[in-house]
Amino acid sequence: MLQARPFRKIALLAGMLLALGACAPNSANRGNIPTKSQLEKLQVGTHNMEYVRGLLGTPSTVGSFDKRIWYYIGRRTERWAFLQESVLEQQVIAIYFDETGKIEHIQKYDKDDSRKIETVERKTPTAGEELGVLDQIIGNLGRFNRGPGSGPSRY
Repeated sequence: MLQARPFRKIALLAGMLLALGACAPNSANRGNIPTKSQLEKLQVGTHNMEYVRGLLGTPSTVGSFDKRIWYYIGRRTERWAFLQESVLEQQVIAIYFDETGKIEHIQKYDKDDSRKIETVERKTPTAGEELGVLDQIIGNLGRFNRGPGSGPSRY
């Protein structure tokens, strides 16, 4: 009986250590986060679009109204078990090019520059009728069991 107590303590301690090990954070990198050393290599008025693409890769997106603005968007997040995801790092690098394709201006936006946007949880009404389960079953009767040559199929 005396031997069982140390074994229980060791088993309990091992179980607690395993539980703590399972609670490691889940980190995720999304998008493209250029490093500081990569951004330092870019020189305004000297480097062109091909150099930027070779150094940083393809941009995350290009300006909708001006194709000479490239955006590199990235976010690093972390989540502990079932808790809400937290943003560790977030940045948007906007690179503006002139008419000749050379860098005109580089702008960096980080997490502090972002704004919280509230989403609207409404449904858009649509035309037509909603069919219930019974309506769908009755509407499909005879549709799939046609023999060959019984006329054109709708589908």
